[in-house]
Order: sequence, then structure tokens, then C-alpha cells
Amino acid sequence: MSSFRDIEFRLTYQSGTKASDVMQEFYIPVLELTKNYDRVAGYFSSATFANSARGVAGLVRNGGKMRMVTSHAFTFSDVDVLQDFFNSPELAENLISSFKESFSKMGNLADTMERNYIEAMCWMLKENILEIKVVIPKSADLRKLSPDELEKFHPKFGIFEDHDGNQLCFAGSINETASAWSKNIENFSVFPSWIPGRSDYIPDHRRMFSDYWKGINDENWITLDLPAAVKEKLVEDYAPADFPAGLDSPKPKVPAHLRSYQREAVDAWIANNCKGILEMATGTGKTRTAKECIAYSLSQGKTLTLVVVPYQHIGEQWMKELKDFDPIFITGEWRNRLDDLSLDVTLGRRRNVTLVAVKNTASKSDFVNLLDGMHQEFDHVLFIGDEVHWLGARKFSPALIEFADYRLGLSATPNRYFDDEGTDLIFDYFGSIVYELPIRKALTLKDEKGMPILCPYSYHPIIVALNDEELEAYREFTQKIMKLRNLESTGEIEEQIQTLQILRAGVAKSAKSKIPALAALLDDLKKPINQALIYCVDTIQVQQAAEVLNKFGIHTQQITGDESARALQKNNYVSERDLIIGNFAAGNLDVLLSMECLDEGVDIPSARIGIIMASSGNPKEFIQRRGRLMRPFSGKDIAEIYDFCVLPESSEVSSHSGNLLRVELTRMEEFASDSVNPQETSNIVNIVKKVIG
Repeated sequence: MSSFRDIEFRLTYQSGTKASDVMQEFYIPVLELTKNYDRVAGYFSSATFANSARGVAGLVRNGGKMRMVTSHAFTFSDVDVLQDFFNSPELAENLISSFKESFSKMGNLADTMERNYIEAMCWMLKENILEIKVVIPKSADLRKLSPDELEKFHPKFGIFEDHDGNQLCFAGSINETASAWSKNIENFSVFPSWIPGRSDYIPDHRRMFSDYWKGINDENWITLDLPAAVKEKLVEDYAPADFPAGLDSPKPKVPAHLRSYQREAVDAWIANNCKGILEMATGTGKTRTAKECIAYSLSQGKTLTLVVVPYQHIGEQWMKELKDFDPIFITGEWRNRLDDLSLDVTLGRRRNVTLVAVKNTASKSDFVNLLDGMHQEFDHVLFIGDEVHWLGARKFSPALIEFADYRLGLSATPNRYFDDEGTDLIFDYFGSIVYELPIRKALTLKDEKGMPILCPYSYHPIIVALNDEELEAYREFTQKIMKLRNLESTGEIEEQIQTLQILRAGVAKSAKSKIPALAALLDDLKKPINQALIYCVDTIQVQQAAEVLNKFGIHTQQITGDESARALQKNNYVSERDLIIGNFAAGNLDVLLSMECLDEGVDIPSARIGIIMASSGNPKEFIQRRGRLMRPFSGKDIAEIYDFCVLPESSEVSSHSGNLLRVELTRMEEFASDSVNPQETSNIVNIVKKVIG
């Protein structure tokens, strides 16, 4: 990210809840891009610097400046102390004691990182990067009042400005203290300067800050510079010669409460010299497990971590999961960002670097070259391939950086379908599967609360057939494939075969008999029909399925991958994609019609019915789709999967259609074997086996 506009802001934030971490989601990312920060708060604590250290370090790197107007809870035994605020030793000692008290609450100052936080604030005071002014009451009756009765200076807002001139104002109940940002339940609203209607709030807050800073207050209040004696004492005792190195690289936080199988997976990876593939069923926490592998790598020395993901939305999920490691999402002007990052690493400003990149970017030669020029500054380079089967494709394989000494592959389906060369490439790079957690075992496991980690499912194959025209097309593709297989194998020949296999599979996926079969299924299902996902092959099938659903009065919406993943103002700064999924989860939609999406990295745990019209023999597709239905959810005891299987009549079986039978049989056996009702499928499976011979 290079400016505030690259951040997706919510309208309001709330701190102190499990659902929201405003320090990581808002404060630190904004500070890292900030040039000027003006803050007004009722209370200020130096402990804030402990929580926001990475953001503060970014502010310093940007050549930024922070101005703070705050109050102070003074206790005076003699009102005469107020006669000379600038020279009073009592006032100075009072302020010094208060600052030291906030330091002591941060823990043992002997701890290097904790001391760095304190030194950072004092260094900023010394360099005039941080300026503090105090607003206090000017009443002559203070001698008659207890400290609790003193008037309070309590406005709370802040204004950030980045190098592009974008401004961001926030206002609410939140003070500039560690507790306010991390523990207390506080809320605030956000007003970006580039959004019409929201920008109108900024000028008034700018004026108010200017008045407080200049002392243009009500006659009962006075604005004071931080007394020279206080500043000198803090600088003398705590300020280092330079900004503390490594401040923005805090100690890695180890994921709490790893499940036993996740710990086994991590241990197996470490035992294999930090190389290998974790083949773990969808929904078992591969990302959480990988986070522990990153933490281990950081404990072994300075580490450059690169996480390569298949899609943007999966990368965003990784960014949230890895927030403890201050990750950087490679989007937008990433070349400039990497250049700046390389300089920070060379100058010792950053010890560890964690990058998240989509496969298309990670496989670009200039991206790889930039990392190659940086990696020698680190003790270790950790490469993580999420949904690693994608990286076996020739187009994306350049992302597999050879200078990574630590390598971790993640997938429920690491083998590539009809691509032995790509599969070999994956295993040559990552090594063997060091830990395997099949879905059958995962269905027996419990979480920390004793609840199943996956929802069981029942499997119902729906038998349909190809018409004469479709069957002939299938035969023609098979004949072409067989002819090519009789030729000497080359890269070009294998690509042609793969293309023909995809086209042949498309014939079965698009079988016209599936639409009337869908209508019959919907007629039989228990009403009302809701929380259902229907997987289609193309826009034609999506439209046909939508027409059937409309006849049944089922409220549906399609999600095809064309929907925007960018937050939009008209949607209250939620992306069109997330808005659709959110409406579905909330029960505002009965059915989602999906085409080429909702396979990987999308969590819709409320979904309880899956209708797979676009069935194929590709395990990556059907296993991932099954995984969407098996996420636990309150009130969902079992998921229902309806699979449209294309099986020719026995009189039509030939060497050509026999291949189709084998493909469908493989998927049916896979689904049935782990279902709660395998007997329902056994008769069909046995009949198909006899037909194939």
C-alpha cells in the first residue's frame, strides 16, 4: 500500500471485542502511511507506543510528525503551584512521575523490546517528531476541589495525512492509550477526505485542533507546552542517539492453543528440515498451522517469508491471520514498495519481512528478481504455497523461488489432475507429504470446546444421461485423445491432450438432462429450501438453473467470479462479492448459483445444501466443493450433497463412454466413502463396476 486510498475502511470501528482488532486493522496500517498526525485526546499514555510500535516506526520512516493535545490528571496540594506552570519543579516532577508510572505498567524495562518502545517515544521528543501540549483548567478555585472534581478536557479525535495529501479523520470515544486501542470497548467513526459526504467532517476538526494547539480556548482553559524540565528529564534518561533498530519487528506471537493434530503437522515439517507438504482436509486449519511454521522460522533468525495464494480474497484472509507478523500485501505499486522495503532491510530498520502475493504477481520475473536481490540480507527464506496444486502449472511455476531454504506446501489436493509433469514439479520443489490428515480422520476430531471440527454430510447421487448428440461429442473427443496418446509424448502433445480432456469433461458437465433433473430434485426436497449452493459449469447453465429456481419461488442470486472484490461506497464500503455472501449467510438469499468460484478459500459455514451440477473427475474441484459444506455452524447437524452423475445406459457403454463411467465412479466412491450414508450409493457403485468390467 502506498496511500490511505489503498486501505478499505469501515464507517465505524469498535475496540475491545474479539471480533475487531482496531490496532491491527486501522491504527497501525494508517500510521505506517502517515506523514502528519494531529491528535486530541483526554488521556495519553506512553504505553500506546508499545502497541503501535510498527505503525510509529512507519511514521518515522516517512519523515512524519505527530502533534498531541491532551489533558493531565494533576493533584495539587497548594494552588500557588499554578502561578508559574513553566518553572514549577512540583509540576515537572508530577509529570515525570506520571510518565514513569505508565512505563512501569509496560513490564520489565530490562526487556529489550519494551525498552525500545519507551526509547522510541523519547527519541521522537528529542527530535521534535513528537510534540505534546497539555490543556488544563484555569480556575482559581482549584484549592477547594479534589482531583476528581476538576474539569476534564475530553475531546477525542485525530487527523492523519499521507504523502499524497489524502486526509483521514476519526472521532469517537477512544483516547490515546494502550487500553483504549486494545482493551476498552470504545467506538469511533472514520471520515476520508476522498469520499464525498464524509470529507465534510474534516475542516471543522482541523479548526478545532488548531484552536487547541494555539491556546485559543474558552477563558476557563489554558494550553501549555510540555514543560521543559519534563522533556529534558525524559530525553536525558531514555532517549537513544538513534531511533531504536528493529522496533517494527516485534517478537513473533505463537498461535494460541494449537490443536494436537496441527502441532503434529508443524513438528513433522520441522523434523524434515523445514520442508514438505501438509495435505490436510479443508476446514482443519492449514493457515493456522502455517502461522506456527512462520513463528518457528522467525525464532531461527532473520526471515523473509513469502506466502503465495491463488486469489485476491484468499490473500486478504491471510493478511488478517498473519497480522502479528506485520504482513505486506503485494498489490498496486508493489515494485516501489519492494524497493523501499529492500532499503529498510539493508539499513537495519526491519528485521523480518512477511509478504503475501497472488500467484499471478508472484510468478512475474521482476518480482522474483526483486526478492532475489533482497534475500541475502536474511538468515532464512520461507516460501509458503497455499493451495499448492496451482503452482505446478507452467504459467505459475516461476513463483517457486529456488533461494528459499524453508518450504511449506498446503493443500487438501496437492496432486494436479491429468498433469503428472506439474505434480512432479510440486513434489520436486517442496519434497514429500510430511503430514496427512484425510477427511475421514478429520470427521472424528473435536475442537477445544469438544465440538466436531467438521460437519458430517450425507451424499445423494442424482443419475442423468447424455443425449445422442452429447454422447457423440464425448466419443469424438475420446478418439482424438487416444490418437494423440499413440504419438511420441512432447510438451505440445500433452497440452493438446489436456485441452481435449477439459472439453470432453465439459460435455458431461453441461448435459441438458441436468436441468429437468434439478427441477425434480427441488420438487422433492423438504421446504423451505434455503442455505443452498448450486455449482454450475457456465453462464448458460446458471441462467437455466435460475429460471427453474424462480418457478419454485426460491430467492436466488448468482456469484460467478465477475463480481467486484473491491469495497464500494454504494455498498457501505463492502465489496459486491462479500455483500452477496453476507446476504446469503444472513438468510436474505435462499440459494447461491456459483460458476467457477466458491471452490477455494471462501468460508460460508451456514451453507447446508450443496447441489453439484458441474461435476467432474478433478479431485481439486469436487473435494474443495465438498469442503464448503462441511464447515460447522450453529444449528447445522448435517450437510446434504446432491451430485449429478452422468452415467450412460448399459447398452451405450463402449470403450469411449467407459472412460466417463470410470470418472463418475471415482467421484461417487470418494464422496460416498466418507458420508454418513454410504449404503445409499453402494448399489449404484456396484452396478457401474459390473458395467465397466
